[in-house]
Amino acid sequence: MQAIIFANRLGDELTPLNHYYCPTLLPVGNKAVIDYTLEDIASSGITQVKLVISPQAKEIEQHLGSGKKWGVEIEYFLSKPEEETSAVLKRLSLDTQDKLLLVRGDIFRSPSIMQFIEFSKEFPDNFVQAKMANQNAGMMLLPAALPHIADLNWPLTQQDNEEAVVTLVLHGHCCRLDSIQSYMDTNLSLAANEFPSLTPMERSYNSANPEQDFYVGAKARTGQLNDQQGWGILGENAWIDPSVTMKNCILVGNDCQVDKGSILNNCLVLPHTYVGEGLEVKDSILCKNLLINVRTEGVIEIDDQALIGSCKVAVKGGTDKTGLITRFLLFILLTMSLPLWPLLQAVSFINSYGVKNSDNNKSESPKDSLSEPALGARITQSYKDNLGHTFQTWKWNISPMILALIPQLYYVISGRLDLFGSSPQVSYSHGQTTDRLGVFGPVQLLLDESAPQEERALLALEFEANNHSTKYLSLIWCSLRVHSQSLGFNHRGSKHRGSMSEFES
Repeated sequence: MQAIIFANRLGDELTPLNHYYCPTLLPVGNKAVIDYTLEDIASSGITQVKLVISPQAKEIEQHLGSGKKWGVEIEYFLSKPEEETSAVLKRLSLDTQDKLLLVRGDIFRSPSIMQFIEFSKEFPDNFVQAKMANQNAGMMLLPAALPHIADLNWPLTQQDNEEAVVTLVLHGHCCRLDSIQSYMDTNLSLAANEFPSLTPMERSYNSANPEQDFYVGAKARTGQLNDQQGWGILGENAWIDPSVTMKNCILVGNDCQVDKGSILNNCLVLPHTYVGEGLEVKDSILCKNLLINVRTEGVIEIDDQALIGSCKVAVKGGTDKTGLITRFLLFILLTMSLPLWPLLQAVSFINSYGVKNSDNNKSESPKDSLSEPALGARITQSYKDNLGHTFQTWKWNISPMILALIPQLYYVISGRLDLFGSSPQVSYSHGQTTDRLGVFGPVQLLLDESAPQEERALLALEFEANNHSTKYLSLIWCSLRVHSQSLGFNHRGSKHRGSMSEFES
């Protein structure tokens, strides 16, 4: 038997935490949500896993690797965010008459998979629907469950299938993590040791509360915990000044720093977060520079690093950094292209003038024609470079896009961007990615300004997953071919999907 784990949630319900974490990687008790699912699957004896991922796919793969840590072998499969289960299974080309475990890996549940599998074996021809804490437990077994696989789509619905012959009520906790309050409660309940089957693995230390303990990770530095009225989990490499006061349930993530005189009361501090000196925080989640009050649902983004900030500066990998020789050649190319700039500017002006006239002809009134401003001869964009600095740049309003972006080669020559890399456009950035940012990439060359973020993310994931040595040449060819077919570069959706297939050749 093999397991298909669905970990393709966007996490919009957890805004603004989804700017830093997809639901699959959310820390619960200082472990990612997906870790608990993999531990549960491994303990059931399953070793073959297909992991369906979408947002932050690269970060998930970096975190899990081959699955050796859990004794499983993971095969990654890219999907659209929250794509329907039936569509994913169809593209996986699996024999749905084989024994397959389908399970959501982006919700938190007590260990229960082994119990579910053993119980289902007693009813091989019947659909067994799994419930935990009176809700859909997010797991099912094929082939009997084939008519009901829609129950695994996100958002999970309450299972109430009249055709279901057997309902298995599993003992334990099931938390969907579909709100800030749910996420907070899950962490604090685990820190208070309210999940007997999931006792924290850290070292136990007595607190001043006789009924609760602290669980402290390796290399953590704290004061005298037996004087604290609080309890909970303190992560690995956490540094908590001895003068810090902790009250009620506390969870401090790995590599956090809490400075002197601070007071934490019923708080969740996520990994790599700094809490400044003398700061008093209650009923809140602290994540990098975010302060989220769970009771009021208020969110404050702190700009002062002395109050709340990140303990970890994301350093983008240097393996794809454009070399000096390439930058020198680009300087020569950019210099040689300068005589063509007046011509490109003229074509760009004609294109923008034609678009404005077309829009005016389609409008019912002059007021309608002004409702959406047309793009000018030069399109201004807000970019972020590989050092995290934001700046304004421009491109021409022409096709193909590879010509429109020629002025931006200056930023490659100066070292701010790479020649090839992820889109640096600020309006489409998602999370704290460590990808190198570049002028050319699939999003920059194959999609227009109106393409939705979901389409941009999926195209980037498809390109990242391609390991062919000629994928960059194929990208350039695709961008030119798309222009010759569309004559305006206004294609969307299925048109670029056809071009993407050339990356595999």
